Amino acid sequence: MRHNENEQLLRYVDGELPARAAGKVRSHLEACWQCRVEREQLENTVAECVRYRKDTLQRYLPSPPAPWIDIYRGFAEIDASTEPGFFFRLRRFFEYPVRNLGKVAVAAVALLALWGLFYKFHQTPSVQAAELLRRAVAAADAQPLKPKQIRIRTSQHSITRLTGAQAKPIAGAADRDTLNSLQALFLAANYDWNDPLSARSYQAWRDQLVDKRDKVTPEQDSYRIRTDTSSGDLLAATLTLKIPNLQPVEERLEFRNQEWVEITELPGEPVLQPAGVPAVGERAPGDLKVQPEGTPSNAVPATVTASSATVGDEVHVFAALHQVGADLGDPIEVSRTGGEVLVSGVGIPPQRQQEINDVLGSTPHVVVRFSDSAPATLQPQKETSTESAVSADVRQLQGRIAQQIGGRVYFDQLAAQVLDLSESMMSRAYALRRLADRFPRAVEGELSAEDLQLLRKLQQEHTAALRQQAAGIDRVLLPVLVSVSGRKVTEPRPESGSFEAWQPATEDLFQSARQVEKLLAGMFGAAPLETSDEQLPSQLLTSLARFESKLDGYNGLIRQPSERRDR
Repeated sequence: MRHNENEQLLRYVDGELPARAAGKVRSHLEACWQCRVEREQLENTVAECVRYRKDTLQRYLPSPPAPWIDIYRGFAEIDASTEPGFFFRLRRFFEYPVRNLGKVAVAAVALLALWGLFYKFHQTPSVQAAELLRRAVAAADAQPLKPKQIRIRTSQHSITRLTGAQAKPIAGAADRDTLNSLQALFLAANYDWNDPLSARSYQAWRDQLVDKRDKVTPEQDSYRIRTDTSSGDLLAATLTLKIPNLQPVEERLEFRNQEWVEITELPGEPVLQPAGVPAVGERAPGDLKVQPEGTPSNAVPATVTASSATVGDEVHVFAALHQVGADLGDPIEVSRTGGEVLVSGVGIPPQRQQEINDVLGSTPHVVVRFSDSAPATLQPQKETSTESAVSADVRQLQGRIAQQIGGRVYFDQLAAQVLDLSESMMSRAYALRRLADRFPRAVEGELSAEDLQLLRKLQQEHTAALRQQAAGIDRVLLPVLVSVSGRKVTEPRPESGSFEAWQPATEDLFQSARQVEKLLAGMFGAAPLETSDEQLPSQLLTSLARFESKLDGYNGLIRQPSERRDR
């Protein structure tokens, strides 16, 4: 470490050093004891000199003959008199470019180059991709809508189909299983299956991604847009747009299960089915099925097929209903009869009917039939007081909880929050139970690998929602019930092998959720419950812990590989 010289240190003490040099000296003094001692000695010497001048020397000096004159005011007046005026400075400003044309030209070229670089790097690949897709969608909307003939190629298959309303294979019926498998992949990836080779479908998939990385590659007669993501079942997609009309001509999709799909548009007009020959997925004229009398006018006619509906079609129906939340409490029945999957419901609002019709419109072998008949009107019953619906012990427990959290108003808010979570929890439990009833082990064995994967995806989404709702109830109730002498009892986590199949495990999970719901309804006065106030908190927390433990075991069970192929 280099020490400061005495002259530099003295200038620092006097405040005569520039700011940068003073900062260096200050930093050095913070770490150097030797220089700090020298600074203190200098400051003490200066202080002694000042004290000597003030106390001793000053009284022996003669008084000045006249007051000192402020010379700085005169300097300011001189500066003001010599400063050029506004018009003089304005003229100098406009004369400078004329006198220095070379310098101005170099500066202008440099500014243009900087602006070009800024524009180039400002237009990031994500901005370019979004703008190209927007223009491609606008160009497609300006053209009349008509079906396209596309070829879909995978690692094992190559089929041809039409898009739009005639979205069915042109080849034989053997392509149906391949199309169902591909449709399951697209549905799981939230990618439009009806018109996959379009800028609108690509844009809709890209916009819903949270994490994405875009790359735009200009080619001789096209733009190639590639989007990569780390979330979802579709990991990468590449769309080629033809110049100048930005029409999609080629697409490649890469999925998480190592499958890839390439889609190209075939030139020429779409090959339509000849007259008198039934297309794949249609009945022959002599085999036409007539809707029975009494069918409501808003029933959606199914695409009547020569082949019967399968269990896989039912899975796709449940997945489509799940997209709009129609499997969580709507009075909808799904059944397979007469070679078709019948989706029916009574008293469903027209707007909800339209949502379900839209999501099931492209699913093969499906008939949607709604009845406008409203449910029977119930006679109004005499309102029963909540206080009379619960026992005196439970009312005392409610009073203690209300006192603990600040009053009856906060108790009512807590009750509304917990009962809403309980209702959402039971809707998920009922949805899982419904899947278990519709797909028992014998029926599940008929599913293809892709359909089975789609079924597992539905189960896992319901289970994840159940876990969040149970955790929310636990988080809200635990501090309250512990404060009123509730004791949380945690049971050992059940092994995933407690059940050989997920169907009986679903019923066990449903009954556990039902027990939690009954105890919650009884504690908050939504239903009568005979139990003491001392037992209820402990029973509720124990039941909730048991339900969360069963959820862990159930989640591990449905994530195990299926044993269907080994049997």
